[in-house]
Order: sequence, then structure tokens, then C-alpha cells
Amino acid sequence: MAKATWKYTLREIIIVIIGISIAFSMNKCSDNIKDKKLRKEYLTNLKNDVEADKLQLAQNIKAINKKLKTCDEIIPVLNSDQNPDMRLLDNIFAILKYETFSPKNITYKTLINSGDLKLIDNFQLKTAIQQHYSNYEDMADVYVRHTSLIKDYLGNYLVNHADYDQIMEGKSPFLDEIKLKNIVHAMLTTFGEKKLATQFNIESCEILTSKIEEALD
Repeated sequence: MAKATWKYTLREIIIVIIGISIAFSMNKCSDNIKDKKLRKEYLTNLKNDVEADKLQLAQNIKAINKKLKTCDEIIPVLNSDQNPDMRLLDNIFAILKYETFSPKNITYKTLINSGDLKLIDNFQLKTAIQQHYSNYEDMADVYVRHTSLIKDYLGNYLVNHADYDQIMEGKSPFLDEIKLKNIVHAMLTTFGEKKLATQFNIESCEILTSKIEEALD
């Protein structure tokens, strides 16, 4: 009787263990499916974000190229024997405007803040994603330096070193053209730095997009 009870108890324990194992395996399988689906959604959204960023950066390159050309037109006219006309004033105000960059980084921030970055088990892809957004931070520093030069120097010059009443007399409104010329030269340098940083990040967008597409295949 005791032997039969022991066998029955052992059988029940084995059945329970098997049941728990099956349930655990099913849950794990279900979690893996959910994780795989979530990973795909993250990567798809991330790819869309990076492609949108690339378009924004490409537009910035066009604007920067145009302003580099404008600076080259401004410099020979300032503090020279050339008679300045309204084009000079228009060109100065054209380079006063600056390009900004606002990355679409909600998907990336969600990956980081939620801890879901662990879903991306490809180490190279994970590293590429983190490096890409680190590159954005480096570029932001270049953009800030350029914007500061415009606000602190060119903007200040146009407020404090120009007499716009002289335009009515057909004269240049700029009171210290040597100073303005130096500012434009400095802007030419920062425009060049801004262009290089922007081009680098366009390439970074292309590389990351390619890696994501490989992971999604």
C-alpha cells in the first residue's frame, strides 16, 4: 500500500514537472515571438527616422553650399573700390539665416530609456546605432558654434555698426567694412566645418540604414 502511494506520488510530481516545463517553454516561445516582433518594429521605425534625418541633412547641404557661394561674392566687395549695391545687403542678410538640425530620435530614446536596446542582439548593429546618434551630438556642437558666430558677431555688427539711412543715398550702410569682412571670413570657415560635419552624418545615415536593412532581411 505504501509502495503504491509512493509510486502515485512520484508520478504526480513528474506530471507536474512536465506540465510546468511545457508551460514555461510555451511562455518562452511566446515571449520570443513578441520580442522578435517588437525588435522588427523598432528597427523599421529607426530606419524611417534615419532616412528622414538624411533628407533634412541633404537640404542643409544645399543651403550651406549656397551660402558658401554667397560669402565668396561678399568678401571681394567689402573694403574695396567696388561700388556696393543692394545685392551686398541682400547677401549679408542671406547668410544671417542659419540651418538647424532636429533629429527624429524618439525611437532611439525609447530604445534606451525602456531598456529595449537589449532586443537588438547583433552587437555590431547595436554599436552602429549608438555611434550614429553620438555623431549627431558632435555635429550639434559644430552647428552651435556657427550659430553663436552669427548671433554674437554678425547680428551684433548689423545692429551696432550699420547706418541704414545711408541706403537712401545709395551708400553702403556698413560703417566698418574691414570688421564685417573679417566676420564673413570667419563665417566662411564655420560654414566649411558645418558642411563637413553634415556630409559625415549623411554618410553615417547611409551606413546605418544599410545595416538595419540587413538585419531586417
